[in-house]
Amino acid sequence: MNTLARRSPRRNGIVTLLTAVASVTVLLLGGVFTSAQPAAAAEDVVGKRPLVVFIGNSFTSGSAMDTGGIARYPSLLSAQLGFPYMTLTADGAGYASAGTESRTFLALAKKVPQNAAVVVVLGSDDDADNTAAQIRAGAAETYARIHEQAPGAVILAVASPWGQTPTPKGITTARDAVRDAALQDGNAFIDTITDKWLVAGPAGQVGSDGVHPTDVGHAEMARYLAPVISQLLPSRSV
Repeated sequence: MNTLARRSPRRNGIVTLLTAVASVTVLLLGGVFTSAQPAAAAEDVVGKRPLVVFIGNSFTSGSAMDTGGIARYPSLLSAQLGFPYMTLTADGAGYASAGTESRTFLALAKKVPQNAAVVVVLGSDDDADNTAAQIRAGAAETYARIHEQAPGAVILAVASPWGQTPTPKGITTARDAVRDAALQDGNAFIDTITDKWLVAGPAGQVGSDGVHPTDVGHAEMARYLAPVISQLLPSRSV
């Protein structure tokens, strides 16, 4: 079961708890388009279907622990729910950490296209060495930039899943900071640690590096996210 905490977007401080049963079949098909294709060109292909943007690190872009492309959760979700998508990622990136490519999530958020309907920000385990205050500040800036880039978009903040127990303190600190910033801004938030992503369920969800999801792990991540994103997507134009 997937717990989604959400404030009424940017209107009041009431937190509504929605429960979405994650029992949707995941189809192993490719996404409509990838981050290599400009959003405008993609819209010509898919018409007016709502665009979903995924911001993250190697949990989103993939790693040597998975088989690539269509096996990763953004592509799985695109195939299952029928939306066009783009990914904006950098290895080692976080809300406070610039990572190996000297880009934070804020830097990535500057590339969100205006027509984005939902922006999923997953992270960040790479912030585990930063303070809660640094992570909250970085998250707040990131969400503000997304609102500027795509005023009509709904933001879904997802804590980094961690496939080992016990969860390191730095990971839970990052989770708490992201949660606080997301809810303060009126965004939806998923607590992957409490929901035991990559821990509960089938074996083999985490690769030999002990961190990154395998194809099985990506399929499980898509299974958790599918009903939540389905709730957040606007009604499609006929």
